[in-house]
Amino acid sequence: MTSNSASKISPLIIAVPAHPPVVDVIIPVYRGLDETRRCLESMLAFPQQTACEIVVIDDCSPEPELSAFLRQQAETGAFTLLENPVNTGFVNAVNRGMVLHSERDVVLLNSDTEVHGDWLDRLRRCAYSDPQTGTVTPFSNNATICSYPRFAKDNALPENWSLELLDKLFAEINAGQSIEIPTAVGFCMYITRYCLNQVGYFDATLFKQGYGEENDFSMRALDLGFKHFLCADVFVYHQGRVSFGGRAEELCAAAQQVLKEHHPHYFTIIGDFCVKDPVRILRRRIDTARLMRSQHKKLLFITHAKGGGTEKHVQELAKLLGEGFDVLILRPTSLEGVSVEWACSGEEFIVYFRLPYTYPELINFLKTLKIFYIHLHHIIGLNQQVLQLLKDLDIPYDVTVHDYYPICPQINLITKNGGYCGEPGTTGCNACLAERPGLWGMDILSWRAFFRNILVNAARIIAPSMDTLERVKNYISDANYVYLPHPEPLFFTLPDTGSLIKTELKILVLGVLSVAKGLRLLEACAMDAKARDLPLYFRVIGYSLDEVKQEPEVPLSFYGRYNDSELLSLIAREMADIIFFPALWPETYSYTLSYAMRSGLSIAAPRLGAFQERLVGYPSAYLLEWDSPATCWNDLFFSLFSAQSSNFESVESTSGS
Repeated sequence: MTSNSASKISPLIIAVPAHPPVVDVIIPVYRGLDETRRCLESMLAFPQQTACEIVVIDDCSPEPELSAFLRQQAETGAFTLLENPVNTGFVNAVNRGMVLHSERDVVLLNSDTEVHGDWLDRLRRCAYSDPQTGTVTPFSNNATICSYPRFAKDNALPENWSLELLDKLFAEINAGQSIEIPTAVGFCMYITRYCLNQVGYFDATLFKQGYGEENDFSMRALDLGFKHFLCADVFVYHQGRVSFGGRAEELCAAAQQVLKEHHPHYFTIIGDFCVKDPVRILRRRIDTARLMRSQHKKLLFITHAKGGGTEKHVQELAKLLGEGFDVLILRPTSLEGVSVEWACSGEEFIVYFRLPYTYPELINFLKTLKIFYIHLHHIIGLNQQVLQLLKDLDIPYDVTVHDYYPICPQINLITKNGGYCGEPGTTGCNACLAERPGLWGMDILSWRAFFRNILVNAARIIAPSMDTLERVKNYISDANYVYLPHPEPLFFTLPDTGSLIKTELKILVLGVLSVAKGLRLLEACAMDAKARDLPLYFRVIGYSLDEVKQEPEVPLSFYGRYNDSELLSLIAREMADIIFFPALWPETYSYTLSYAMRSGLSIAAPRLGAFQERLVGYPSAYLLEWDSPATCWNDLFFSLFSAQSSNFESVESTSGS
């Protein structure tokens, strides 16, 4: 034998005694009167077929009202109360409960949990479905590898799903199902007495205060050949960290270090399990059942996987519709694969299909969910068969035009040099496609005929700007176009910084810069400013998709990647004078323009696409022709700096007199 695993022999577990008739449910208590009350009420509300004794250990609680409540309830005979005269720590409190009756199985139940129905009967059935069972853990909202709906996350209960409804759903959909897991999770942990007798109790020396003790026990049990199971038909609510309060993070970190020292293989085992995530299929069954039973109508969004403004709009629209609809998003994962994701905060539901091989399963899945409407946002990157959904589902659909893909394979109406093509007509377009072929090698007339079939059969073609609407309508005229700007949240306005002394004009550019977005024009502006020694400085909140000259060579620098939620605060921090949009194509909307307008700063942009339309009435906008060279833009910026400096000197002179 050469491998480590082969050289280690785990003893076979044989002649397991019949399961004990009584189970002790052990609840250690330290803090949290309300949580403890709810826990005990849930326990007492549901009598079990399994004989059980509730054993509560008051570990010298610092909350007198909690201790008084426990004594009062214990006097009614509802449970057995053990009171520690001094605080012994969570692990010792648990051990005191486990040694109370040396012949019984035990369930360790945190005092911030709530149970429902015949939960214990189901756990017990799972425990004795395999003679090598050591522990059983149920599903919960807050149970690391046993968490639902999101794996390894602290979850709230899903909206409109109470503990009662969820536990009943788990009991129905996953009836009798279990799966082997590498470790028990201590919030609700069934331990067979046979395992306990072989493995021993929790290690109160290494893990006195709690965190890590159940993982250490689980590793010792694995070494002796015992198994740990997730009981898939039980769901227990767990609030989490009530007893430990602010020390939770500290205790957790310390426990991980101890585990690493005493069980070096622990994190490898857990890591492998998390990567494979074999529990996913059990969670997906519950997700699907919840979706099918939801009273909300189901919408399907179809989009690409390239991010950007399209993805931002899709997410914001899904959030906006989320209160009254269940929104599912279909997007490509490869040339053949697609995913369908439930666009709901707090959910992780996502399923995968390979086209064309599993197209029937995709159709059946969407029909089962009773999708009633489709919203087509983009098809770039998608397997062409996805478009067959529009016919096969036989339901109405909308199309939102995010760019010019329906009329041009180049998407942005740009030449190979990155500037606006001017829409040169059929001959010019085909000449462009001869150099840069589009999808399927279509000529421009075939391309537009292909998309015309999609657009004319749609209920609505939604355009976020009138410029976009008219530009697309010029080629595909017989569709039902609707002008509808993208919905957006309200933003604050930045404070006025005009009174600050300026030695240069700071010009801000927003977003990810490509050639079409004006990267080369911006670089040329910085180079011209350097060459003419102009007091101009260009700063990009974002990054470049290509190599570009920047500091110290030219007055241009990049902040780097950012989250949309940060953008307004980043604009404020830069204290710039003007925001510049060097785009060389007719933008259809531009979310970054929205942020710029909310900032109240001056804006410079090309007289092209949505810019000239959206900036009508904006108090401080400067528009130049889209093909203006860098020198013209810099002349504009320098004139603004000169005017700003003159105004400041005038104010200074007036105040001085």
